[in-house]
Parts: sequence; C-alpha cells; structure tokens
Amino acid sequence: MMMEFTLLNIRLKQLQKELNGLGLYIPIFIGLFFFFVFASFKQYQKEPNAYYLVVAITLLCFSLQYYRKDKSFIYKHIANPHLQIFSEYMAVTLPFFITSIVTANWVCFPLLVMLLFCIPFFKFSFTQKTIFKNLSSIIPATNFEWVSGFRKYYISFIGLYLLAIAFCWFSILPLFLLWFLTVIIISFHSECESIQILREGDKSPGKYLRDKLKTNITYIIILYTPLLIINTIFNNEFLFINILFVVTQIFLLCFTICFKYSSYRPTKNLIGNSIAVAIISFCSALPYFFPLPAFFSLFYFDKAKKNLNQYLND
Repeated sequence: MMMEFTLLNIRLKQLQKELNGLGLYIPIFIGLFFFFVFASFKQYQKEPNAYYLVVAITLLCFSLQYYRKDKSFIYKHIANPHLQIFSEYMAVTLPFFITSIVTANWVCFPLLVMLLFCIPFFKFSFTQKTIFKNLSSIIPATNFEWVSGFRKYYISFIGLYLLAIAFCWFSILPLFLLWFLTVIIISFHSECESIQILREGDKSPGKYLRDKLKTNITYIIILYTPLLIINTIFNNEFLFINILFVVTQIFLLCFTICFKYSSYRPTKNLIGNSIAVAIISFCSALPYFFPLPAFFSLFYFDKAKKNLNQYLND
C-alpha cells in the first residue's frame, strides 16, 4: 500500500490558504522564490560555498525540528512519522539544492538528503521552563513581547549575538548574523496580546503604535550599534552599508509591528501573516529591495491605527 503523506497534504492546504491571502505580495513571493533558487545554484558552483549552503539548510531544518510543537503528536498518532517529517523537509528545501546535481559539487545532493533523513530521528523536545525570572527588572513588563520572546528563544538569541561579536571584524558575516537575529526578534510579535493588556495606559491608537515603535527601535539601536561601530572600525568602507543596514532592520521591525496591529484580534495567533513577514524579511537582506520594508511600514501604519480604533476608542 502506498504511504499517505498526511503532513505534506496539511502543509499544502496551509500554504494555499496563506497564498490566497497574500494579495499584492504574490509577485514579490514568486520573484524571491526564483531569485533564491538561482542564487543557490550559483553558490553550488563554488567549492566552499556549496558546502556552507548544505550546512545552512541542515541547521535550518534541525532548528525547525528542535522547536516544532507538534513532534509528540506526530510520533504518537501519525503513521510512519519519520518519513512524514522527512518528506516535509525535503519538499521545503528541494528547490534550493536539486540544482547542485548539474554542478561539479553534485555530491551536495546525496549528502543533504542523508542529513535531512537523519533529522527526524531527533525527537527531543525543548522543555519550557521559566528562566531569567528577573528579566522584567531590565526590560519593563509592558514590553512583554521582548520578555516572553527572549525567554523562549534565548539560546538562538544569545548564540547569534555572541557569534556576531566574535566575527565583528569581518565585513559581511556580522550583518548576516544580525539579520538572523532580527528574524528572531520579529517572531516576538507573532501573537496578539489580550484586550486588557492592549488597553493598559488608556492610549489612543496613534499614541500606542508610536510608543511601541519607539521602544522597539531603541532596543534595536542599543543591540546593534556597538557591533556595527566595531565592524566599521575594521572595515571603513562599510560605514554607509552599516548605517543602511540598521535603518533597514528598524523598518523591518516597524513593518512587523504595524502589520500585526493591522490585523489585530485579541489573543489571536498571527501565523497566517508569516509568509508576508518572511517575504519582507528576505527583501531586507537584498540591496535592491531595501526600500520595501520602509514603504510597507508606512502603508500598514495607517491600517493599524484604523484597526485599533475599534479596540482603543470604545
């Protein structure tokens, strides 16, 4: 009997649902998809870069396996759980490594297939414990996204930041690591707070958004500026690039926050926004698309204000 790919069917339906809600993001999504397929093909033609890409894809899938919340359910209730999960990771990553077959580094293809096949054997789930209990003495409890987000992703957060410090004299690598850190930070805003938390302080929609943006911008500047100053000292020609990088990361975070509140519903999980946020995140890493986070930040700021009117002006 042929195995039914239950997880793949579920993911395809979820993807179709999210794509239907993308609207004007669809051309950007398609363009970015083909751009990264082509970019990965070019990297497979270069000896060290090909293996770096294999490591990056493996670590990405390993991270997904480590943090995914449905592991216990899948292993207990779905037939052939190992192959089901393996098929997921293959489907997601295949477009970005199948092109290696036609390059001199064709061995990357079977190597990555074997590595992905091993990942589902890793069944350990991260046990959520309350750590950094005094974190609110440094970060005010009103900035609950940062408090809960840091507690949830502190391993990745601290690890990426320490790596960025360790390699801060390199030219591009620290920026790449800080971009990954920004991606973690924007995941702090993937869930809507309760209506009671929203109404604390009795602020107008505009005041609430401006204060939220100001706080998050301040944190980004405090986190990134010391590293980028050191990077600029070692790489004087990167001064403009580093300034542009900080500005772009700020606008990316602003877009995420405005986008969140443009579709705010009390205690709602905004997983449906993930593709749009991922698209703009990738755009922020590409020089030609730097203006997009700024444009969409301004675009969704007004939408967020109008949506919050129904909750803050009762």
